[in-house]
Amino acid sequence: MAEKRIVLLGPPGAGKGTQAQWLCDALDLPHLATGNILRSAIANNTPVGQKVKPFIEAGKLVPDEVVISVVEEAVETVKKEKQGAGGYILDGFPRTRRQGEALRDVLAKRKEKLDRVILINTPDEVVRERLEQRRSCMNPLCGAVYNVKSNPPKKADVCDLCGNALVIRDDDKPETIRSRQQQYWHDTAPLIDFYERASLLTEIDGTGSVHEVAGRILEAVAKIGRRSADSRRQKAIDDKKDGPPKIEPAPKQ
Repeated sequence: MAEKRIVLLGPPGAGKGTQAQWLCDALDLPHLATGNILRSAIANNTPVGQKVKPFIEAGKLVPDEVVISVVEEAVETVKKEKQGAGGYILDGFPRTRRQGEALRDVLAKRKEKLDRVILINTPDEVVRERLEQRRSCMNPLCGAVYNVKSNPPKKADVCDLCGNALVIRDDDKPETIRSRQQQYWHDTAPLIDFYERASLLTEIDGTGSVHEVAGRILEAVAKIGRRSADSRRQKAIDDKKDGPPKIEPAPKQ
């Protein structure tokens, strides 16, 4: 698999995590989910893990500079281990324009860039329905998420991974979902504009089954190489139309 660096964007409940995992399996690319990376750092008691543990356990957002350093380290690890030939699916980061600019700078230092940013655009009413069906492991260091209809646990209300109880998180309760959606679009709108201006954004319909949405994403990813080839071909045509470069006569002495 050629290097493909892809970011998945979408509101909570759009199915980013599910789609990222499906896409990683289909393309043989590693899944860089910031939540999983942070929980792994905590489990391994790394310096970063020690720093973020109080935030995760308290349910607070981890400071930008810490998340950025974690992502940079994860990207470097992928490159060193040549997982997915150096490509990856990034899920959960960036969330704001500031984080998007930071990611651009991290990749620029490595002489790399993103290939595509895919926005899973899902109507608010669909997202609300999915979030109301969502159950999360009460253990913050596990973080497993289920859907009682589309992805239920093997045993009702019990996490398959760690055996702890599954709960409805406060921010998945009907009374908080609407404000959470508004906050997401407020924070992410400048990031979407940032990627749109950079001609990196592809918006896909997030409604339908997991397989239907996955098919749309895979179709968008398949166009990455074609766009590059088309761009190079058009440049060659334009250069040919312009003819050889004009050489100005040397000034008379």
